[in-house]
Amino acid sequence: MYIYDMIKRIAYKTIGIFFCTTRPQPDMKGIVILLLIAMFALPVANADQFSIKPTKQTYNYGDHLAFVITVSKITGKTAMLHITDTQGIKSSAIPIPIKNQTTTITAPSPFNIEVFKPGKYQLQIDYNGSTSTSSFQLVDDGRPVLPVGSVTVIPKWADGSITDKIFFKFLVDKKIIKIDQALTDNTIIPKWFKSNGVLWSAQKISDSEFIKGLQYLVDQKIVKP
Repeated sequence: MYIYDMIKRIAYKTIGIFFCTTRPQPDMKGIVILLLIAMFALPVANADQFSIKPTKQTYNYGDHLAFVITVSKITGKTAMLHITDTQGIKSSAIPIPIKNQTTTITAPSPFNIEVFKPGKYQLQIDYNGSTSTSSFQLVDDGRPVLPVGSVTVIPKWADGSITDKIFFKFLVDKKIIKIDQALTDNTIIPKWFKSNGVLWSAQKISDSEFIKGLQYLVDQKIVKP
C-alpha cells in the first residue's frame, strides 16, 4: 500500500496545483487524469481476489461434484462452503483448508437420485471476510446409477471384507441388478471382476460402466444368483 499512498499524495498535490493555476497547461490535465485513474485502480488491484467455480456447468447422476477455489492471498484461514439446493435450502458450513492459491475439491460420493433432485444448485464460499458464488445444473440423462451406500459397500466387497452374496443382494434389493430367479447362498462373482470395484472406487470408471459389466455377467450366466 506504500506505492498507493505515495501516488495519492502526489495526485492531491498535482490536483491542487491544477485547480489553483489560472491557466493550467494541457499536459498537466493529462497527468491529473492519469493520477486519478491510478488512485482508484490500485485499491482494486491490491484487494484480495478469490473465486469458486465448478469444473463443469452440468452434472449427471453418477458424476462426482468437483470445483476449484482460487485465492490471491493465503491467510491461513479456513474457507467455509455452503451448497444451496434446488429448493433454496442451504447446507451447513463445510470447512475447507486453504493451503495453496488453487485448491481443487472432488466430492467422495457421486450424485445420487435418492438424495439430490435435478435442477440448479449454488456454491457459496466464504473466505477472509469475502464471499464468492457460482452455480451448476444437475440433470437426469437416464444412465443407471449405483445406490446410496455403494461408496462403502463396493470397496469392502473388492477387498474381501464382505461376501459376494451380501454385495450382490445389496444391488438386487436396490433394483440395480435384475435377476430372473431367487437369490441363493451360492452366489459367486469372478474374482477378476473385483478389479472393476477398485476402479470404480478410484473414480476410474462410472456407475453405468460398473453396473452394465455386472449385469452382463448375470445375463450370460457367468454370475448365478
